[in-house]
Amino acid sequence: KDSDCGVRSSAAGNPNTPVGTLVELAKDSDWAVRRSAAGNPNTPGYKPIEDEFIVSETYVAIKGTNHIWYKHNYPNVDPFYTCGCFCGSRKMLLSRIYSIDQSEDPAIRMRILMALDKKFKEVFGR
Repeated sequence: KDSDCGVRSSAAGNPNTPVGTLVELAKDSDWAVRRSAAGNPNTPGYKPIEDEFIVSETYVAIKGTNHIWYKHNYPNVDPFYTCGCFCGSRKMLLSRIYSIDQSEDPAIRMRILMALDKKFKEVFGR
């Protein structure tokens, strides 16, 4: 069933899933489950994805799943994100990650967001 696949895919992307379980999920018949396991740093043989960043005076961007994700830095304004037709706060983006476009694994989008936030902090110190 699709719901079983979703459960397996979520387990495969969860950093708390035991290594033995990840090894089995990496051999799953469903490609989405295998992809989630491959992206889990605790899966034996994991190779981190090299992120492609763009840095300007007012933003940091990273190549995402379908679009380039931007985190903007302007004086007197809280940092905000844009991606495709999305523009908003981190809280709004998190809500979107977990509720919209379920064709993409939330664990993959969260990895992209965390990498973007880390690079933004390195560049702008906030």
